[in-house]
Amino acid sequence: MKYTIVILLSGILLSSCNKETETDPVVEPTPTPTMSFSTDVQPIFNTTCNGSYCHGGGADGKTFGTHAEITAVPSATVIGAINHSSGFEPMPKSQAKLSQEKIDTITAWINEGSLNN
Repeated sequence: MKYTIVILLSGILLSSCNKETETDPVVEPTPTPTMSFSTDVQPIFNTTCNGSYCHGGGADGKTFGTHAEITAVPSATVIGAINHSSGFEPMPKSQAKLSQEKIDTITAWINEGSLNN
């Protein structure tokens, strides 16, 4: 009887043990930028910022004709200006605020690293 109990308890203990297998860590793919400077962002700056009334005329000593010129301005300043946020000079100057779609495009491009792509 004693052996039966020991065997029974051993069987229960062995069946309750669960060998967990180690799985490989999940590697997330590097996100691919969805905004292209040349295709999505530059056209917005060309049509809304580079006219003679604004930065195309060198307003405030800034021009927005190239990637280098645009990224020379701090990102927070660009985002504040295009959103017409308090404390920022609104862009485009003396005009209506950009469409939300254009603001979202520029903001997404900045958030993706302001790539020259």
